[in-house]
Amino acid sequence: YTSFHCYQRWKGKWGFHLRWKNALKDHFYSLEQEKTKQPSQDEPKPANNFWKSRYFFEEQDATRNLILAEELETLVFDFRFWIGQPTVIDGRIVVKSGLLESASSEVRFSKPTQVCERSEEEDISGAMWSARGCLTGHPCKEPGIEWFLDELSGIVQWGFVPNLWPQGSVQRVDNWGWQIQNPNVVLRSIDPSPSPAIISEVSEWDETKLDEIERECSKNHGKIVTRHHLWKDLLDTLENIPLRNTPSVDGFRVTAEIPRAFIEHYE
Repeated sequence: YTSFHCYQRWKGKWGFHLRWKNALKDHFYSLEQEKTKQPSQDEPKPANNFWKSRYFFEEQDATRNLILAEELETLVFDFRFWIGQPTVIDGRIVVKSGLLESASSEVRFSKPTQVCERSEEEDISGAMWSARGCLTGHPCKEPGIEWFLDELSGIVQWGFVPNLWPQGSVQRVDNWGWQIQNPNVVLRSIDPSPSPAIISEVSEWDETKLDEIERECSKNHGKIVTRHHLWKDLLDTLENIPLRNTPSVDGFRVTAEIPRAFIEHYE
């Protein structure tokens, strides 16, 4: 494995620019370290194995579903509801997918602090949290929202203490980005600087919007392109599913557009 293999593998993944920058920096450091060592015939040169080791390290890290509070703090999330607004199509009520529109693209899990013990006054239910902080950018736009994370299980929850919204879980998606979801909403981390491969993929997905996307990308440092790319896998699998516990209207059940991966929650 060489730097070429790493570049080809990473260029379409979330976080490409930072991953590539760090790899080049570490490779340069390994070369400098090698110069100070005495040569040995039996020991392979670290620089020769660097790119192979880094390739497999990144592959393994991409399967990690647990996140540290300090890492969570560095991310910015696009926040969307699973369920959107109802509309009438051919005389039937259809609830459009909330994934079609961003509720907020500035959600941050800020100012993490360690939680040593649970306060009796707060009476926070759930796991014994390892970190907590201030959540900003929420669509409700009210101050005072706190978040809580259990780093050992990947469970995260937020809201106004002590009445928190439903628990969510941290996950990795196929593009190596981060996702947080609960029964009501789903958040995906925004790549601050998407790679050219992502821009190309978005162009193939919706060529009619290419000029608009490129203009917005130049003004917003890639955020528009990233948001289009973030949700493609879910938007491509939307299905119209009858909602549970809803009355029929003119003999037809109310249906909702749900991505295939989340259908079990609403069937």
